[in-house]
Amino acid sequence: MNSAVPSVLEEQATASRPVAPLPPTPTDPAGRRRRAAAVKGPPPGPPQATWRVVAATPADQPAIHQFLVSVVQGPTVSEFQAQLEDPTYEPADRLLIKSGRTIVAHLRLVHREMHFGPLVLPVGIVTDVVTLPEYRCQGCATSLLEAARQILIHDGVMLGLLRTELPRFYARRGWVVWGRHCYSAAGPREILSHLRLREGEQATRTEFPWDAAPRPTYNIRLWRQVERAALIRLYGLHAEHAHGALVRTEPYWQWLIRRGGHERVYVAINGPDKLELDESLHQIVAYAATHEGRIVETMCAGEHPEAALQLLARACGDAIEQDIARIQVDAPPGDPLHTVLRAAGGQYRHHEADNGLVFMANLFKPRAFLKLVSHQLQARVREAGLRRPCQLGMRLPDDKYRLEVTRRNVRLLKGSLGRSYLSCSRYDVAQLLLGHLDLPEAIASGRIAVSTRVAQELATTLLPRLPLWRPPWDELPAA
Repeated sequence: MNSAVPSVLEEQATASRPVAPLPPTPTDPAGRRRRAAAVKGPPPGPPQATWRVVAATPADQPAIHQFLVSVVQGPTVSEFQAQLEDPTYEPADRLLIKSGRTIVAHLRLVHREMHFGPLVLPVGIVTDVVTLPEYRCQGCATSLLEAARQILIHDGVMLGLLRTELPRFYARRGWVVWGRHCYSAAGPREILSHLRLREGEQATRTEFPWDAAPRPTYNIRLWRQVERAALIRLYGLHAEHAHGALVRTEPYWQWLIRRGGHERVYVAINGPDKLELDESLHQIVAYAATHEGRIVETMCAGEHPEAALQLLARACGDAIEQDIARIQVDAPPGDPLHTVLRAAGGQYRHHEADNGLVFMANLFKPRAFLKLVSHQLQARVREAGLRRPCQLGMRLPDDKYRLEVTRRNVRLLKGSLGRSYLSCSRYDVAQLLLGHLDLPEAIASGRIAVSTRVAQELATTLLPRLPLWRPPWDELPAA
């Protein structure tokens, strides 16, 4: 058990108080600038006298880019300009530590909304945490993270997200690993060979091939700007009940495409190549975005599964022309494309860390989060046929909590356990609430202990592992 990890259950409770409602989320950018300017992080290490945490201003932008390039050799001019053009961007979203007039540390906040099953959650993405080498290990990053946390909580954001190669550093500051990399990779020639073999096998399975339904053939071509509505529709079909996909508004789609993190976007058309404007929305049944031998996003209408395979074949053909020896397909767990690549001799990866990079989250407001997901918890109890009220205790190294599910609401009560409870760390509790932790695996490994079999069954029902996945297209920087 990871008892050394800081608390995510920082809110105080009484045995009779229900879950507190979410505060309203401000939408005024000017208000966000004022709040950010007022936030002061804890004083960093020596020399403290000349340090301060401040929100950036438009006048700071050139110096910020120069600072980032000098320390981490990026971002490129194109990517930095794209960040400034983000439809949600405000200069105050960059937090700085200055010594005099010199920038010594930097953090950028990205404000997004994220699909979490039927819910949409406001999230804050923490990125570009950079400190001058001579100022490291003196509290600069910790000060920036605390300032960012205060701003996000004030804005009604209950979940922070980041990607990092330093998970232990962030774990000590309340962050937990959340989400897994999920992709398959194989040689493009091997994939094409398997697809041809698959077509032949399907044809020979039918006793009278002339009676078999013809295999649908789609027109595969590059996407055109006037067809953006089709991409929005297909993404919305997949994302609206996903866990982890970002909400993409019309301005966000325009920015994402203009940013140019992808190389090409292909569409599959169920009909002629040339479409009238009023037809494009319905006859485009799938799309695939590619980047350097990688399919970073594939969205396909449910009634046209073959379209995804033909998009894959087109991407493989392009990879062969570019002398790319390996093609990678990023897709959520359970996507049929993973099965195709594995059958072609490829490898499937679904792990927390990929080349040292992990996804992490910080649940700022557990009680508000439980209030939001209360209907899902009640539905799981109802579908499992469990009697209500249900009570699941959580025994932590330094405290006790009880999760209570009634017909009316869900409450997290402090100070009592009941008969059925889990013995775990606060780190484990955060991962359970967010749907990352596989409870049977954690119990089998000794990471979590259960007091009764009822506790295990109830916890598995209430807090299952969810198919968390975020399409990587949103993270690709401009070329």
